[in-house]
Amino acid sequence: MQMIINGVQRAATSQKVIEVRNMATMELIDTVPQASIEDAQEALEAAREGAKVWAATPIYKRVEIIERFVSALWERQEELGRLLSAENGKILAQAIDEVGVAANLFHEFAQESKRLFGQTIPLEIQEGLEADLMITKREPLGVIVGVLPFNFPVELFAHKAGAALAAGNAIVIKPPEDDPLTIIKMVEMLHEAGVPGNVLQVVTGYGEDVGAYLTKSPLADAISFTGSTETGTSIYESGAKNLSRVFLELGANDALIVCEDGDIASAVDHAIEGRLLANGQVCCANKRLVVHESVLEAFQNRLTEKLHTKKVGNQLEQDTNVGPLVSEEAAIRVEQQIQQTVQQGAELIFGGRRINRTFIEPTVLTGVTREMDVAKNMEIFGPVFSIISFKTFNEAIEIVNDTMYGLNSSIFTRDMNKAMEAGNRIEAGIVSINGGTCYRPFCSAFGGYKKSGIGREGSAYTLEELTQLKSIVLRGVMN
Repeated sequence: MQMIINGVQRAATSQKVIEVRNMATMELIDTVPQASIEDAQEALEAAREGAKVWAATPIYKRVEIIERFVSALWERQEELGRLLSAENGKILAQAIDEVGVAANLFHEFAQESKRLFGQTIPLEIQEGLEADLMITKREPLGVIVGVLPFNFPVELFAHKAGAALAAGNAIVIKPPEDDPLTIIKMVEMLHEAGVPGNVLQVVTGYGEDVGAYLTKSPLADAISFTGSTETGTSIYESGAKNLSRVFLELGANDALIVCEDGDIASAVDHAIEGRLLANGQVCCANKRLVVHESVLEAFQNRLTEKLHTKKVGNQLEQDTNVGPLVSEEAAIRVEQQIQQTVQQGAELIFGGRRINRTFIEPTVLTGVTREMDVAKNMEIFGPVFSIISFKTFNEAIEIVNDTMYGLNSSIFTRDMNKAMEAGNRIEAGIVSINGGTCYRPFCSAFGGYKKSGIGREGSAYTLEELTQLKSIVLRGVMN
């Protein structure tokens, strides 16, 4: 499959390619170009021209084009979901659902763009300006570089490309090298729907070269990145040198608190649903389970009992619950993190093995203490449940906040006063009460505290961040 630069499907100038494989079978699905910095530069230069064309396109026409794409996306939902499942490793039902989420997001951004209003301000509010009238409007930033993660490439493509296009920007997408195929297909569909070739482009390649070049370029007016905190920090430094706007959704080590009066059955169900989503490779998954000592045994027993029913296998088979991780390197890393946590004193009571190179069994670690790496800043990107017990409510809040991250969090309790106190005290972008941490409504201002990111993504918030405010003043017009 080829990348698409300036409307042309083509190979890399170097003719090098990257293999995309099904990590369950190691079967080769396709190859994509390994783009060079020359390819990236060509895309950026084309985007500068595309930004002018798209900004001059009336909003209603942009909306018509996006909605035409949305209709096509619904028609091809299962086809694209199957491709996503094969290249990504998430189970088929989740992949098909992700395509549906993307369709809804494109629709939401398109419709919200029709309500991106300015203000009319009589300046009689300030002495000496009584005769002046100020009009404000929002204009596109220009060229956006969108760097996508491997875990939710389709949904994050919608958050970045959908918002950028709805707001009138041109965007260059750098998809993940592990699973870029579905994104290329969606870019093709957007072009077929009417988006000009220089307005939306996809450049395939490795993050350390082509990704770094795109994010360091002075031709980028803004950078939207989802990925690791380490890479995000580097991008932030590059953006600062060019005064490019930078939006970062980064790592997390989210916690789920289970109080003594919490609904154990519901807490377990939400914990499993959140932690097994995308085979445990979710930034906002409940990676730390902070459980009151009085219900610890009941919680652990129910958790392991439920996990016994989960099948690990080929993600394209209907009865599979947990598929492979995105790469063998990723699976080895999770295996090592499990071993490290056990060496630090945790007890492995369920799972813990790496199977067939790329699979990790659902794993339960108990006896985790506040001093261990997994309780603080070690994010495990796999189906691993780390359980930390607590005695008092204050202790639970301290455990939750004792990390450099702060994306999502949740608490299970029947005491609404306690729940609201937790909501106010927990340092996270979203705190869910009696629900898991994998929670992202279209309208939410999704984003983290601390080193979990900068900026917010959501149907209304992203459009404001991807536009700039202009004031036009009619001097003396009110005389």
